[in-house]
Amino acid sequence: MNNTDPTSFKSILEGVKRLRKEHEPNAGDTPETTQKEPSLHRHDRTSTTTTTSSSPLVERTPMSGVSSYDKGKATSTSPSKIVNAITREAIPIKRPLNDDETKGKLDTRKLPGKSVLVNTTQKENPLLNHLKNTNWRYISSSGGNKIYYDYFVKQRAVLFLTLSYHKLYADYISRRMIPLSKNDNNVLIFIVDDSNSEDSLREITKMCMFNGFTLLLAFNFEQAAKYIEYLNK
Repeated sequence: MNNTDPTSFKSILEGVKRLRKEHEPNAGDTPETTQKEPSLHRHDRTSTTTTTSSSPLVERTPMSGVSSYDKGKATSTSPSKIVNAITREAIPIKRPLNDDETKGKLDTRKLPGKSVLVNTTQKENPLLNHLKNTNWRYISSSGGNKIYYDYFVKQRAVLFLTLSYHKLYADYISRRMIPLSKNDNNVLIFIVDDSNSEDSLREITKMCMFNGFTLLLAFNFEQAAKYIEYLNK
């Protein structure tokens, strides 16, 4: 049995509605009007965020689209790459090779011919005072390693002789040539520092022809040094 009085219930609803209007002026607005304003606020916030992130100098979300694992890799400065903060592209950088990577590779800094090798027997030779435009260093015979040349320039064995010395020791240069005669690219730098050189030059020329030597004539120590510098270019 229903004891509810519809008349009294309707009056109660009207009273509640009247009270809501008094305390909430917008309570009677239509649902459409109530939903429009939040949607406009969302649009404004989206536009503001988009404008800020499009700036080429300011980046609000630098790691957007990158997982937490990738973030750790991107921000770490590993020896092989660094990450551009704007483009997110890995930039390779050069690093020195370790000992394992250099095995079997030719070190150009140790190639023969970069420096002229000078036998220690030439220490008193005035030629060395004029040898200024090329690198050179001393080398000496040790143990079973016998050095037969006076200078070693770009795979060439070079002997040095003056006319005045040859007149005193005529057999000296022939003894020096014999151990090197098996090579074809030897050089003899001969300084003509005395008169009456015609007969001596004839003898020296024959020795060079039969022992595989190229004869270079100089008339002072400075010119002889220029020959060595030229050969080392």
